Amino acid sequence: MLRKALKPLSWPILAIFLALNMGFAAGSAAARSVNVLVDVTTGAVLRADGANALWYPASLTKMMTAFMVFEAAKAGQIHFSDKITVSANAAGQSPTKFGLKVGQKITVEQAVTAMIVVSGNDAAVALAEAIGGSEENFARMMTHTAHRIGMTRSEFKNASGLPNAGQVTTARDLAELAMHILKNYPEHYHFFGNRSVTIAGRTKPTVNGILSSYQGADGMKTGFTCGSGYNLVASAKRDGRRIVGVVLGAGSRGERAALMTQLLNAGFKAESTGQPKLSDMAIKVSVDEQGAPPTILKGGDCDQRVAEEGNSTITSTARISGWGVVFGAFPKKSMAENTVAAMKTKLKGTIKKGRPAIIQRTWEGITRYSALLVGLDQADAGKACRQVWAEKGYCLALSPAVLSNPDAEWR
Repeated sequence: MLRKALKPLSWPILAIFLALNMGFAAGSAAARSVNVLVDVTTGAVLRADGANALWYPASLTKMMTAFMVFEAAKAGQIHFSDKITVSANAAGQSPTKFGLKVGQKITVEQAVTAMIVVSGNDAAVALAEAIGGSEENFARMMTHTAHRIGMTRSEFKNASGLPNAGQVTTARDLAELAMHILKNYPEHYHFFGNRSVTIAGRTKPTVNGILSSYQGADGMKTGFTCGSGYNLVASAKRDGRRIVGVVLGAGSRGERAALMTQLLNAGFKAESTGQPKLSDMAIKVSVDEQGAPPTILKGGDCDQRVAEEGNSTITSTARISGWGVVFGAFPKKSMAENTVAAMKTKLKGTIKKGRPAIIQRTWEGITRYSALLVGLDQADAGKACRQVWAEKGYCLALSPAVLSNPDAEWR
């Protein structure tokens, strides 16, 4: 075990060892991801790997919910200026949500924006109830519509993407959905590229980092649950050519962004001529693509109730990205919370950023709560620990490889 092997080392030396050990991983936390890449103009499949395999859609479900809104608006059943009332059921959805209140009235346009920009589960359910009468009925409508537009393997049980074993899709089906949105509702595509949303004086930024990290990317949606891993549908345009990429099952936000960047880069270099069509792939499900959806991130560190990335304190290693610094492990969660809050204030002038994380871990039958700041780069992680050590405090710098490895022992 790592802890036993390094026991004689002092903590500063151990921290340096772990920081330099970028490649350490006793076991992978995630299964193989799947993807598909499509030329929007021709419908040609430029890349595909496991594109027909069943997957849990997580918050990519909200793309389908948005499509249902677009369909209803086209049919005159609803208007974007209409006001809908937030029910107790909608307001009580698990995070991530915008924070809508019971009885609050918002426009359909505001609800769609909140649902896409911040992945608001409360907004998604409010829309579902406004159109379908109930979320359950709306989900049946979603499945019917999905099959009608060629999403042959998709089944929907809710409007948000919160975990449900019966809610499944495929990378190919999601690409089909993206194509329908782009071709049939170009006037509504802007929802997927908005950088922020404001409702009742509250403004929240987008959770979709690809919009700023990739040149030409201008829209679509992120998704995460423990079952599905980190998912992303992205649309990008360069030199008049638009392509859509789908990545399902990445092990972290960073890996998701890297995989999508590689996919899109390859797509803009690829030729469409002679490539199979996306519509043709629906009837060619290979043996490897059959069977139930995999559970991508699992174990005690991955809370199945976590539904999407947000801005609250992280409680699952599956949601950690970047480097991290840990300030100790405590018998009570409140002690860890107080510690990380104090350290964030203390290090404010030393590091540029840092998101609080309280991770529950068990060693030799004893449960402790680790207090961390995560989302750092390597330089800031080092700066943070050097300041803490100078004040004779405890600090351990952890690389992304160690943080994402469920078998690595740290406290």
